[in-house]
Amino acid sequence: MNLRDFLFPYAEPLSDAENKAQNEGLANDIAAIESAKFNNDPARALAEAQRVADAETARVRTAETKATTYLAVLAALVPLIIAFQAATWEERAGPAPTWLKLLVLSVATIYLAAAGYHAFRTLQVSGFERVVEGEIAAAWSTRQPLRRLTRSTLLASRRSRNAVNRKVTCIKVTHEHLIRAFAAFVLLLALDPIFYAVDWTIDDVDGSLKDTPTAAATIAAEATGEVSGESREALPEDDHPVVGSSDTSSTGPPEAPLAQPDSDAGGPPRGVRKD
Repeated sequence: MNLRDFLFPYAEPLSDAENKAQNEGLANDIAAIESAKFNNDPARALAEAQRVADAETARVRTAETKATTYLAVLAALVPLIIAFQAATWEERAGPAPTWLKLLVLSVATIYLAAAGYHAFRTLQVSGFERVVEGEIAAAWSTRQPLRRLTRSTLLASRRSRNAVNRKVTCIKVTHEHLIRAFAAFVLLLALDPIFYAVDWTIDDVDGSLKDTPTAAATIAAEATGEVSGESREALPEDDHPVVGSSDTSSTGPPEAPLAQPDSDAGGPPRGVRKD
């Protein structure tokens, strides 16, 4: 399976060589059935022919039943698509980008449309043959009715095989498209929770990076005069530089400085000779 078949499976038409081989096989099988005599145990031959015809009919019924069920599922998904589209256009959804939601919704719609197309092709009646009342009456008008009825049953089954195979192929493609449409809807529902989770993770990471400055960084900023009061309060007590203590709570007048004596009491100034 290549990438194209994985992304968008489809029933590839037969090539010219394949059509030629299919037509040759059909012609050979019809010639073999018409040339068969069925002389030995014609009742057993008729039973086997009816068993083959019943198997082909069961394949048709199974394919058509699945197609009907798939169409009911598609009809139930149409309101969901409309609701998603309305919510996206009116921007009532979550934080996921609108273009991404529209892209996923478009992919899901394409898969649903392809599934519906192949389901309707499965229900299409064409190229299917079966033994009807006229052939049964004509068989019993001959001398060997069982041989005639066996031949008619086998011819009808063989001529209908290609149509039955097309029905089975179409229902298989329908199944593959529905699987991909379901995956697209799951992704569409998960977009908003994914983006919510991403936003919460980013917010948590940003919050963890906003720490208070360390003591060393605060002291360095204080030396340059760039520290704030909150950062200074965040410092431990041991890290505050000791500047010295001074008592500024005294409310009295400052003491006068002690006067330095310039001369002896009652005598002349020093260094002057007394005559």
